[in-house]
Amino acid sequence: MVDHPPIKTLGTVTFGPCGQDNHDLFRVNPDIPLRQALEQVSTLLYCAKKLALDAALDKDCQRHAWASHYLCDMGKAVIDDVCLREF
Repeated sequence: MVDHPPIKTLGTVTFGPCGQDNHDLFRVNPDIPLRQALEQVSTLLYCAKKLALDAALDKDCQRHAWASHYLCDMGKAVIDDVCLREF
């Protein structure tokens, strides 16, 4: 039986474009164990889902829509970072 090293984040994916040149402000940290990273993504997406629902049901909840957008961006960055690893 072959022992595989634990899967961790690589820390190569950036997110949060800002400024005139759309430079990414944030980066996923390297060496976060897969299980912990996915737990965080699950929490981020849960919150984003709740905020998106609030935004959809209330015409005055633009702030909820933006919060949901940023939480989804963060979750996607973590998933993308883990998926870059060659298994």
